[in-house]
Amino acid sequence: MIEKHLLYRLIAWIAPYRTMVAIAISSLIAVAVTTSLLPLLIKQLLDSILVIEHELEEFQFVLLTILGLLTLHGVANFFNSYAINWIIGKVSMDQRKLLFEKLLALPVSYPEEADPDKLNANLFSDIEQTTDDIVQILTILGKEILTAIGLLTVMLFLNWEFSVMGLLIALIIGSIMQFISQASDLDQKTPHLSMASPLLSLTSIKHIKSIKLNGSQLQESKHFCNSIEQQRSLNLKQAVVKTFSKTLAFLIIATILAVFFFLFKQQISLGMMTVGDAGALITAILMLVLPVKQLLNILTSSQNRLHIIHNIDSLLAQQNESDPGKVEIASARGQIRFEEVSACDYSQTCPPLFNLTLTIQPGEIVALASSSEGQERTLIDLIARFIHPTNGRILLDDIDIATIKLADLRANIAWLTPDTKLLNDTIAANIAYGTTHCAMEASIMKVARTCHVTKFAREMPQGLQTRIDRKDVEFSANQHQRILIARVLLKNPTIVIIDETTAEFDSHCALVEDALNTLIKNRTTLIISSQSSMLGKAHRILKLI
Repeated sequence: MIEKHLLYRLIAWIAPYRTMVAIAISSLIAVAVTTSLLPLLIKQLLDSILVIEHELEEFQFVLLTILGLLTLHGVANFFNSYAINWIIGKVSMDQRKLLFEKLLALPVSYPEEADPDKLNANLFSDIEQTTDDIVQILTILGKEILTAIGLLTVMLFLNWEFSVMGLLIALIIGSIMQFISQASDLDQKTPHLSMASPLLSLTSIKHIKSIKLNGSQLQESKHFCNSIEQQRSLNLKQAVVKTFSKTLAFLIIATILAVFFFLFKQQISLGMMTVGDAGALITAILMLVLPVKQLLNILTSSQNRLHIIHNIDSLLAQQNESDPGKVEIASARGQIRFEEVSACDYSQTCPPLFNLTLTIQPGEIVALASSSEGQERTLIDLIARFIHPTNGRILLDDIDIATIKLADLRANIAWLTPDTKLLNDTIAANIAYGTTHCAMEASIMKVARTCHVTKFAREMPQGLQTRIDRKDVEFSANQHQRILIARVLLKNPTIVIIDETTAEFDSHCALVEDALNTLIKNRTTLIISSQSSMLGKAHRILKLI
């Protein structure tokens, strides 16, 4: 069953969508009511058929009423399904948005160290399935309990003695069906040897040289045949047990129903019950089996997908990136000074750096030659305050960057990598990105011309307003890079970090080269690259040890 705190969490999630929740509950009640009324109409239909005195008009009226009831049942089912899926989609979207915003607010070490595939699977892909599971459980509980209550009420109204007997029969049949269903599920989850034989074969083939040298081909073949024979015997045994259990269950159900029908015949013969009453009771009992089975399934279910909610709580409990800085700066000159800076014990993505003393003058271009240790990434992370030094301090224009407000510090820094993904938006929106998203059209056009974006944009269907994700438009790698350079130029940072550790700029494209040269002119620039063309732009090359 659902733990209380998970139920409270779900209620908090769906609370903003009260209207759709009301539709879901109303339609759920309508489904239960229409299902419960059907046996009574079956009684009237049978009575109108078997009793000669009843007029044809009454039979037609009952038949039309049944058709109307079934139509209402179908409509209610449709609205219930639509409302539930609408709620599931909205809640899933809300949680994904909440989690993504949380990931953006966390220190960079968290997403870098986390397993991306596991993070996507546990916290994004599975959220909808988990929400679906919980909502479906609550829906089944509500619908099936209401339906069961309605059917039992109708049965008690018709004949309370047979109602009690019918409830017991429904419980027995539902339990048997649930047992068979669980046995099938268990059989599917039981590890089979079917994978063992291929694995055994692959293991043998892997060591084929040893097998041939030892002359053990016959032994290996015999061992392989024994394993697949064992698998065949196990499969046969499971099939026999499954078939036997199903056959036995159906025989038990058939016997119970036979006894039940015999008692019905006795009651009808003694005039204690009409055929309509019997038909209504049989219909109600058969309709009661499914709700009973569904409720038993929930009570005995061992599904554990709800652990995703615990993962969500764990992520949301993580501390956001801290900002102890108080000093406000507008536009820095760009002098960077490291004073005996050490950084260690962060992660594998941040190799240790020891006792670095370095001064970079405003407007100076320094190349950090890529090394196998990757310490240049640690240096860049320190400047951007993604990590903090364990010893020493870093100064920007003689101000300790630890005391500068994080937003002000990062407003003066731009990080440019050639493989940065573009948004599925217009070219202009990709240039006016982040803090510059409200930039004037004239400013966007100016940097687009400077970085040669307009050279290809004017040939696009809507110019700078052409969407990146248009199927009839393709962007080359150098066009992509020119948009990224224009984005940085619009931000107009004091410090530019060009990072080519994961991809390289198209140095053979003169337009890209010109755009890069324009960007780094008179700006403090740090270049991480192994390209000679990029290293040639530097005033000096620094090799970290």
